[in-house]
Amino acid sequence: MRKLRSEIKHNFLKQIIFRLDYEGLMEADVEKCILSLRQKFYDAGFEKMDNRTENQFDVQIKMDLNIPDENQFSINGNNKSIVYSFSSEKKEILEISKSFFTLTVDIDQKYETFDKYLSLLAESIETIKSTSPYFQVLRIGLRKINICLLDDLARLSNYFTRAAFNIDDVIKQFEDCDCVASNMVTVLSKNNYQINYVRNIQEGVMQQDDGTQKTMYQVVVDIDVFKEGNREILSLLCDEQMIKDTLETQNTIEFGVFIKSLSDELIETLKQDTFQDTAIKGVI
Repeated sequence: MRKLRSEIKHNFLKQIIFRLDYEGLMEADVEKCILSLRQKFYDAGFEKMDNRTENQFDVQIKMDLNIPDENQFSINGNNKSIVYSFSSEKKEILEISKSFFTLTVDIDQKYETFDKYLSLLAESIETIKSTSPYFQVLRIGLRKINICLLDDLARLSNYFTRAAFNIDDVIKQFEDCDCVASNMVTVLSKNNYQINYVRNIQEGVMQQDDGTQKTMYQVVVDIDVFKEGNREILSLLCDEQMIKDTLETQNTIEFGVFIKSLSDELIETLKQDTFQDTAIKGVI
C-alpha cells in the first residue's frame, strides 16, 4: 500500500480534517499548551495567531409522553470556551480549546501528503495530554474529502468502482427519470477503527469560458476514520512515537478505502507525470 501511495502523482483531495476531542482541561491548561507550542507552530509556518470565544450548550431531550412537547428539551448552562487559532499562507489551520484540537487543510494545489504533519501533531497531542491529570480523550478522527467533476454521469464507472457508486444500476432501473443527486453512506470497521464512508453525487451548472453554462456532476468521496472512548484511545497516545503510529494507521486505512473506490483505469492515470483526461475536472 505504501508503494502504491508513493506512485500516485495526482489527486482530487480538497480538504483534510484531523480532530481530537477530549475533556478534563481548564482554560488555564490551554494557555499552558499555547505557551509551550506556539513557537513550534510558528516555525512550522503557522505564522498568524488569533482567538475567539465559542458558546457550548448541553442539550438534553426527555422522551416522556407525559411531558408537554414544549418541556421536552432542556438546555443546561452556557459554557464559554476560548479557541486559539494558528493559520498559514497555505490554508492550514490549527485550533486548540479546552475540549478539542484540530488541523484543517484546504487544498487547491499540489498536496504534500499527511506525513508532513505527523511530528507536529504528535508533539501537540503529547503536550495537551500531559497538561492535566484529568485528561480523557473522547474521539480521534482523520477525515479526507475528495471532490471531482464529471460532465457525463454515464462515464462514472470509468473512474469509480461499483462498490463506491452503483449509479449505473440506478440509471438503468429508472431509465424514464434523470438522476440529479445521490447520497450513499456505509459504515465500515477495520482494526478497531470505525470508518464513515460517504459518497455523493450532485448535479449542477458550471460557467464556461465563453459565457455559456454546462451541466456538471460533482462527485464526492468523503472518508472519516475514527475511534471513540478513553479506554480504547489513551493507550495509543502514551508517547509521541505511539501517537505518530496511530496517525499513520488512520491514514493508511483511509487510503485503502479511497483506493478501492477508484477504477484501475483511473489509478493508472493518476500515476502518470501529466494528467490529461479532460472529462474529469478537479484533479491536480
